[in-house]
Amino acid sequence: MVEDIANVTELIDRRKLGAFQKRVAFLCALVAAMEGFNIQSVGFIAPALAQVFHLTPANLGLFFSLGLFGLLLGAIFVAPLADRFGRRPLLLACVPLLGLCSLLMAASPSVSVLDSLRFLSGLAIGGALPNTIALTSEYSPHRRRSLLVGLMFTGFILGSIAAGLSATRLLPAFGWQAIFILGGVMPLALAPLLYVALPESVRFLVLHRASPEKIAILLRRLDPTLQIGRNARFITGETASSGTSVLALFREGRAKRTLLLWIISFMSLFNIYLLANWLPTEMRALGFPIETAILVGTVLQFGGLTGTIFAWLADRIGASIALAAAYFIGAICVSCIALVGHNQTLVILAVLGTGFGILGGQTVANALAAISYPTEIRSTGVGWATGFGRIGSILGPGLAGVLLQLDISAQNIFLLAVFPALIASAAAAGMGRVRTSFAVGKEATI
Repeated sequence: MVEDIANVTELIDRRKLGAFQKRVAFLCALVAAMEGFNIQSVGFIAPALAQVFHLTPANLGLFFSLGLFGLLLGAIFVAPLADRFGRRPLLLACVPLLGLCSLLMAASPSVSVLDSLRFLSGLAIGGALPNTIALTSEYSPHRRRSLLVGLMFTGFILGSIAAGLSATRLLPAFGWQAIFILGGVMPLALAPLLYVALPESVRFLVLHRASPEKIAILLRRLDPTLQIGRNARFITGETASSGTSVLALFREGRAKRTLLLWIISFMSLFNIYLLANWLPTEMRALGFPIETAILVGTVLQFGGLTGTIFAWLADRIGASIALAAAYFIGAICVSCIALVGHNQTLVILAVLGTGFGILGGQTVANALAAISYPTEIRSTGVGWATGFGRIGSILGPGLAGVLLQLDISAQNIFLLAVFPALIASAAAAGMGRVRTSFAVGKEATI
């Protein structure tokens, strides 16, 4: 059939997930893996940096904080630029910037240079990650969107795991510089592949009135059998939003979902970073061997891989229901970490369950943020939700450190960590089956 008025949203939604869409998700997953590697690797090389540069705990804390602060600013200021200039240009700028900063950190002559480069790498990651979510979402049929975004985000988790595995081999043999070099070479090697193979969002192109020929080429890559008339008019089936600034996230009935998404993201990353930063240290303080303490931190990430099942459930029972269940399971498992005491086997199982619930919930939260907004403000919506999460990622580990200095036990801190998970679960349940208001001809539920 020849399409004279081509609704790209319907064309994507009514067709099976094809090789082209899977390739887009895979490329975005590679970008996410680079980011996961970069974020997690600094924790493993921190002791070596402290020794070489004679860093005090305050100096080291500043190094960590500047990276997280860069992530925050990148999410709320850099990522939304994609709603004006496109997902592809932002990713093509941020990925090589991340690689360049990492390589330069390997040759840093001073702490101030190291701190500055860490901030810039945080900006690059903060700008790129929301756009991997947006781009994957915009090429996904609605019935598979949560699952595809969730599977894409496992790239971030795999990158985090790879950072730990690489550090155990490279640090003793080649020193801390090797981690930064590897973290720089990989994004720089990925950048040419992205330039050749990564497409712009076809929905973005339609909204920004790109040439019909360019849009038609992408649609034929989605479906080679598709016939499009020479004078075809392309639409997305979305009503125009009132502006593309952050204020648009609160207009047209979006205020409730925006606030709840921010709460979910804040609480989720608060817990994830609290646990990722302090679990190995506290397991060691409880008397576990160093190998077991490292294993516990890695098990948390493996739990997140299994938690992708919640993304599969989100496409079947609704994202808000799956998200509420994930964080509730995570809350139960966090409490178990505190309650099982010195039993290594039970602690490892509890940490695995925590990763399953809370990291699994984070994959659904990413998809939920992408689904909640129309194309023209999607990167802004995902970026600001991620930005509020980054605030949580800064406050979580910091609060735990303060509480430990006040001689509050690790068990009690883990019990306190139950509450953010419960709040995230309640916020997800409070969203209900929110109906999107930007689809014309069909209302989708999340």
